[in-house]
Amino acid sequence: MLAHGSSAWFLNPTYKMKRKFSSIQRTLRLHISGAYRTTPTAELQTILGIPPLNMQLQFEARFTSIYRLRISLPPIIADIQPKDLEMKATGWSIHPSENLKPNQISLEDGEANIARKDIINIFTDGTELELPSAS
Repeated sequence: MLAHGSSAWFLNPTYKMKRKFSSIQRTLRLHISGAYRTTPTAELQTILGIPPLNMQLQFEARFTSIYRLRISLPPIIADIQPKDLEMKATGWSIHPSENLKPNQISLEDGEANIARKDIINIFTDGTELELPSAS
């Protein structure tokens, strides 16, 4: 919940913001690990494998700005530009059934093709009973 909207407000955090997030996260790390208050913060980060919150929020903010919003960041912050990244494929532009290959089956009503003798017509509703049955 804390990271919601971080791309708008955490691109260039102040020192005070970093310290505040560090103190919040330190308290949580102490409760999770059950360590003493005298345990160094860097040691808690290493033991638990949880990255510093300010670094994680900064990563999320930069990633969202560059990759999703396509906003260029100053070279001091990031040297990657949106034009250097590939766009995600969006999928089919038209439905696949509209581009049938010659060997694919169409499930449309084929009344226009009934008279053609070079194709096989399959009738499942009993409408084409003109031919005598072999029984």
